[in-house]
Amino acid sequence: MLMGEVRAQEMQWFACRVKRKQVGAIRTVTVGGEFVAYRDRAGRVRQRRVDGTGDRVFLPEHLLRRAGFEVFLPVKKVLRRKNRFSPGKHLVSQPLLVDWLFVGWPIGESRWHELMAMDVVTGVMGTGGRPVEIPPARVMRLMRKWGGGHLSPECYHYLKTGCEFAAGDTVRVVTGPLEGARVRVIDVSGPTVKAALDILGGEVVAEIRSDVLEAVSSEGVK
Repeated sequence: MLMGEVRAQEMQWFACRVKRKQVGAIRTVTVGGEFVAYRDRAGRVRQRRVDGTGDRVFLPEHLLRRAGFEVFLPVKKVLRRKNRFSPGKHLVSQPLLVDWLFVGWPIGESRWHELMAMDVVTGVMGTGGRPVEIPPARVMRLMRKWGGGHLSPECYHYLKTGCEFAAGDTVRVVTGPLEGARVRVIDVSGPTVKAALDILGGEVVAEIRSDVLEAVSSEGVK
């Protein structure tokens, strides 16, 4: 069964510990982007990525998804300086849990051999020598709060069922002092939405009532 055909509520989830290969948090890498050819000092043809292109991803999450697993890495948004020369700050994603993420696959399948054969995880949360399955409803609640716009398409579409917005959406304020402003959803919590908006070149996080927001179509997002 293809992963894209599996609805999130038909998954079984397990908390897995990432194999640490460096000091610090889970490593990030840049994938994709545009490349240009050049010659090094020895005259050999090389390629380098064009600055500003490609997507920044968390390496363990990227490797597991590429292997066909469904993965949820809880992330939080923190304000960091853009660089050491500028006082301006911007929001960056940071793993919420040190060395832990959730891995899932369709109910009825057993993929432990494939998972443990990868040089990515070192173990799984369990008791009495047996893995403990994390209730899907609990995983969905965590996704709503800590998805941070990094969810896979399958889980993203599931979370939008019964909820107009999800983390990572761009929405428009339709009334009030911020009328017309476009903001990026960070978290949905009941009747309010935590969103980031650009003010004077920096990002400010605000809590806005969801009933004064409307979705912006993908064609309208620049």
